Amino acid sequence: MAGNSVTSPLIRKRGGGLASSSSLPSSNESSSSASFLSARLISITSLLLLIGVTIFFQWQVHQLTTKISQDESHIDSLQDVLDSQKSVIERFNNSVTNSDVLGRLKSLEKQMTETESALKHDLKDTQDRIDAQLTDTIVLLNQTVKVAENEIEQEVDKVKADVEQYVRTTQDQFSTENDFMVYQLAGTFTLLSCLISMWHMTAHLRRFNQPVVQRKILAILWMSPIYAVTSWLSLVFPVAEPYLAIIKDFYEAYVIYQFLSFCVAVLGKGDREAVVDLLTRHADHLTPPFRCCGCFRPDPYETPRQLADAVLMQCQRFAMQFVFLRPLTSIALFLLNKFEYYGLGDGPTDYRSPSFWLIGLQNLSVFVAFAGLLKFYHAVDQDLAWCRPFAKFCCIKGVVFMTFWQGLAISILAGATEEGGDDA
Repeated sequence: MAGNSVTSPLIRKRGGGLASSSSLPSSNESSSSASFLSARLISITSLLLLIGVTIFFQWQVHQLTTKISQDESHIDSLQDVLDSQKSVIERFNNSVTNSDVLGRLKSLEKQMTETESALKHDLKDTQDRIDAQLTDTIVLLNQTVKVAENEIEQEVDKVKADVEQYVRTTQDQFSTENDFMVYQLAGTFTLLSCLISMWHMTAHLRRFNQPVVQRKILAILWMSPIYAVTSWLSLVFPVAEPYLAIIKDFYEAYVIYQFLSFCVAVLGKGDREAVVDLLTRHADHLTPPFRCCGCFRPDPYETPRQLADAVLMQCQRFAMQFVFLRPLTSIALFLLNKFEYYGLGDGPTDYRSPSFWLIGLQNLSVFVAFAGLLKFYHAVDQDLAWCRPFAKFCCIKGVVFMTFWQGLAISILAGATEEGGDDA
């Protein structure tokens, strides 16, 4: 240390050249100190590892020692058990004989047999009880299913009834609305026909110059309003249709009579003899009347006036038979339909029913009346040409016939619709 302290001033006095030479020994000292530290660290680590290994081996030795002591104690306990078993076996050998073992076996067999029979009996009782409970359960289930099916059927029937009721209600509502439209449309045409007829009737009343002729015209003009009103009322009130039909049939017969009276009034101013005189002038193309009970053999007529009078009488008879037969047959048909009496037949269209023959009689009566009016018209067509009676007659019969055939067609369609609904 003294050498270092003496040399250091020299080194400082010598300046820069010596300073560079002193740096080498200091670096060597630092490297040696680092290697020393590393060696010390390795030694400490080795020592720690040795201590850890020692501790581990000591713990293992302790564990083995403990296990060995436990095994020794277990072996001692097993030896004690073995000794006790040996003593039991020795006592058994000294006390139990073969006869005792056989008796014990027989008693055990007997107990086993009794136990087996008891178990079989209990099993059979249990099986019978289970079968009875199963049968009761099946019966109860069948009853429950049957009740459930009945309830379901009732619910289904109720739902069907509700649906059908709803459908009927809906159909009734639609039918009511459609009927109301039909009522409106039919009422409109009824009102128009009444207004037109009233206009014509008021025109005649304002110029009532020929009362004999115009009274017949007014009676004929009333046909359109009466037919229109009764038809509309029959549409609105179907229950009253048979009664209203009687009114129409009565007035139809009355109009046929009034039409023939109108022709007589126009030709002879209401005087029948004047009409006979007029027909006498056309005797050359008059067809002689025929007799109903004389094989249709014509009678000889001495003068044209007798022929004319016979022809006019026949036309009047043909018209008047309709006037009397139409109301009577209408009333008879009304009563038969009201009481639903069809004789031997099944309905009014059956040939065995009285209604069938009454309808045939009505058509025959209409044909006869129509033939009488046509015969009268052909006899005086030139004298009535100015008032065009044929067109008026066709209008009257058109209303009658169209109403009749229209009602017949509607009845057929209604019957076909009801049959189709029943089949569906």
